[in-house]
Amino acid sequence: MIKIIILCLALCLVCCTVKTDSITQKIKRQNSQLPEMLSNDLRIDSIIFLDKTNTLKYYYTAFNDSIILNCNYNKTQQNMITEIKTSKSMKIFCDNKITFEYIYISNENKNILLKIIIPENMYK
Repeated sequence: MIKIIILCLALCLVCCTVKTDSITQKIKRQNSQLPEMLSNDLRIDSIIFLDKTNTLKYYYTAFNDSIILNCNYNKTQQNMITEIKTSKSMKIFCDNKITFEYIYISNENKNILLKIIIPENMYK
């Protein structure tokens, strides 16, 4: 019985490591292409995966604060949820029950303008 428990624990550790490694590799590839201007007003700077909280954080710089400050939060969040649900590139993250966090920072004063958090229960 103890051998079976040890084997199960070992398999769980291997699975967790494989999950983390595949996510880490995907993030590393994506970050190698950043920063990238998405429009005249918005740049994506980096993506960070926090294994302990199973959170994927996207950091953006806004060059026109009013665009971010005047956006409709609920509509923006819903559009992000739709993208997470339908994008093939997001499948690995969805399958691993990732929490997504989008952080928009002002280029002018470096303050956080907007933070949108999307836990698993919002996109499943």
